[in-house]
Amino acid sequence: MTRQLLVLRHGEAENGSGVEDYDRALAIRGYAEVELIAKWLQTEGHVPEIIFGSSAERAAATAFHTAGILELDETQIAVDQTLYLAPKKVLLDFIATIPDEARSVMIVGHNPGLEDLVSNVVGYDSFANAGGKMATATVACIEFDGDWDDIMPALPTLKFLKRPIDVV
Repeated sequence: MTRQLLVLRHGEAENGSGVEDYDRALAIRGYAEVELIAKWLQTEGHVPEIIFGSSAERAAATAFHTAGILELDETQIAVDQTLYLAPKKVLLDFIATIPDEARSVMIVGHNPGLEDLVSNVVGYDSFANAGGKMATATVACIEFDGDWDDIMPALPTLKFLKRPIDVV
């Protein structure tokens, strides 16, 4: 079965003066960035069955805003503390636990973990040739054949890497 993993970095956050990093809210610009990407994903037919988001305020807001635009209901969104500032290894371990029934999944999280994940899974050259950065509200689409816990040996491909400016 072909799997599709959409990796979305949270939208731009407020600067966070006097606020813990975890509690930084999604900025107005962040909502606009997320809206552009989510509408493009919907138009292109890249709608995940489930969205897993970091529990940090800005990432959770990104996940819920994206889900609303993609017309997913609340049962298709899961917020998980494990994804907050998760490094590549934690993200790979998380991906390995995704239920086999799911064909298309989105993870909403943070850098540098997301960049490390995408560049390591698809290969640095492929990632670099596509732009090589996961700026705010950038989405990467990774496709592979196999089970979720086989993502690394399955030789996944990077179908696209899109920033909000790329979809205007």
